[in-house]
This record gives sequence, structure tokens and C-alpha cells, in this order.
Amino acid sequence: MYQLRNKKYDIVIQNGTLIDTIGGFEKKADIAIVSGKIAAIGTISVDDAKMCVNAEGCYVSAGLIDYHCHVFHGGDWASCSAEAYALPNGVTTLVDAGSAGCGGFPLFWNGVAARSLVNIKAYIFVGTGGQVGLGCVEDENPAHINRDGIVELCQKYPKEIVGIKIKIDKDHLAQYGIEPLREAIRLGEQTALRVSAHATDPVVPVDEFIDLFRPGDIYCHMYHETGEGILDENGRVRDSVRRARERGVLFDAAHGKTNNFSLSCAKKAIDQGFAPDIISSDYTKISMSARYPFTMMLSEYLNLGMSFPEVLRCCTENPAKLIADRNTPFLAPGEAADLAVLKITERPVTFWDHYGNLVHGDRLIENKMTVCGGEILFDQLEDKYQKFA
Repeated sequence: MYQLRNKKYDIVIQNGTLIDTIGGFEKKADIAIVSGKIAAIGTISVDDAKMCVNAEGCYVSAGLIDYHCHVFHGGDWASCSAEAYALPNGVTTLVDAGSAGCGGFPLFWNGVAARSLVNIKAYIFVGTGGQVGLGCVEDENPAHINRDGIVELCQKYPKEIVGIKIKIDKDHLAQYGIEPLREAIRLGEQTALRVSAHATDPVVPVDEFIDLFRPGDIYCHMYHETGEGILDENGRVRDSVRRARERGVLFDAAHGKTNNFSLSCAKKAIDQGFAPDIISSDYTKISMSARYPFTMMLSEYLNLGMSFPEVLRCCTENPAKLIADRNTPFLAPGEAADLAVLKITERPVTFWDHYGNLVHGDRLIENKMTVCGGEILFDQLEDKYQKFA
């Protein structure tokens, strides 16, 4: 084992197809990793590696970014374990979508996020108590919003908190109308952060709230089928929704496994050219119990007419730009070795949703390996050999 010290690279992933939508390339090449960073790309000798991985027939991508999930595990009813969910799905960076409010954010950050094996960012919920789970009270009374507390935390955690989260559904805002959204946007202005609004079954018609969104704000759960949504009564994408996108409002699929996502709505919208800007999972214990992994959610879009690079862009490039204003390639020497080895398998597969809709497809995205910080943290590749001296 001492001979391994003399090897040039820690890991070499060979024979895969490297794909990077920011870099604009899709090419067959090897990739080498040293000390948590990408060290080289090209044709690399196995003799230079402590460990070799054969990714023949697979894509090697930047680790996936799930821009909307809930991982305050143990801190609320709904959240799941970040590692248990993310690593099998090729996710190396995720954004907790406001599980914690200002009352619990320090505990969430110090007790969960900062200790995680995956990279975590977070939205902060407008209600002090956070989002505690289905059937529970999540206080969005504008008179109760702790503005000073939220601003203080956004200043204390400037790299960790990436936005303000609010729900604008009837269950939460029936008493208050749209004023909590206005307050959230005021907070967004004050903190220079974007707002993500859970828009399933909105408290007022879409045309009455969508113009409040600023460029960069997010309409979340774009493909729901409960109450008014992005489609009008004729199944057409609303003019107000198209205008919102034109002025820079972003649309997040935020899938989940409840009424926040409809395959029927997604198909109608995508057929009209209205694909998501972000494909996220809204993963919780419900999704975990449904045994519906993020890779299966991504596969839906592949079977609804989006290309693989388009799907990948929505869970790598686009969220990376929102988190860190990134515009440089992921797969380049010196970049973090956060990688997903993905395979597209051709076989019959049936997708389903909360509403009873079914879509029958023939392609499934599978994650075969997850590398985070240069470490292999999930491995289902079939090669299973290591190259030792």
C-alpha cells in the first residue's frame, strides 16, 4: 500500500462521456482527481492512478444540484437525511427550501448543514417557526414576520442563505391575502436575495400575483394541478406567465410526490415550449416513502420531450448560476471534484403522479456513482476493480 503514495492521481475515471452544459461540450475522455480537485482531463494512464473507475457507456457530469428539497432531518416532520437521499441520486449540492425560519436556522445550519457530506445552501422561511410539515401551522401572518431576525441571519450567513421562501397557497394565506408575498419581496429587496414562492393552489388568481415577482424571483411548483396554475382553462400557458418569464422570473418544477406536480400539466406546458428553468425534487420523507428518486423525476422530462443536455442544464448549470453566479465550466482542471456518473438505460418505465396521471416511457436516467469532494460516496458501477501497484 505504501507504493500508492507515489501515484500521480487519487482516482481516474476512464472511458466515460464527459458532459458539461456551461462548457458546451460532450466528449469521450478520462478525468483524474487529486486532493478533491479535478487534476487532468484527456487520455490518462491507469498506471498513474491509485484507483481506476471504468465508466464505459456512462456520462460523467458535474454533481447534480437539487435547488429545492428539505433536509432539516430531526428538526421538522417532513425533512429527510441529506446524505441518504442525495448521494444515491448523484446530488452533490442541494438547497434546503426554507425548512427553517429565523427561530431555528442556527440549529439547522450548525447541527445539520455544516456537518453534511454534501454541499448545502438554504432559503430561510418567512415564518419564524419554519415549515414543520403537513397539517401543521406555519405562521405567515405579516404582523408576525420577524423582519429584523431574518435580516440579521442573512447578514450573518451571507454565503449560506440564498433566498427567502414563502407559501402563497390558500391553506396558509386565506386570512391574509397576498400581503405576505409583498412582505417577502420587501425582505428580498432589503437583503438582496431572491424570493421563491410555493404557488400551488394560490390564494389569489395567478394574474393578480405574478406581476409582483422581480426578475430572478421563482415561481415554485410550476406544474401543479390544484387551483389556478400556469395553464388557463383551455390548457394554454397564460400570457401573464410568458410575460413573467420574458422579464426574468424563473420557474421551478419542484416535483415532490403530492399535489405540487402533475404529469399532465408538465406535458401540456412542455409541448407548448414552456419547459422549466430549474428541475428540483422537493424531496421529503414523502418522496422517500414513495420510492421515487430524483433520477426518476429527471427521467420524466427526458420522456416528455426534453433532451438530456436540457435536463442536465436545469439541475447543474441553471441552479449553479443562482447559487454562485457561475459561468465557467464544471469539468476543468482545478475545479472541485463533485461528479455524477450517469447512465441512460433504454427500457419500459412508467411514471406516475399524485393526480393519477401516467406517462409510459422508454428511457431511465440512473446514477451509477457519486463523487463529492474527491471521494467516492456512492458506487453502483459494474466494473468494480481497483488498480493498485
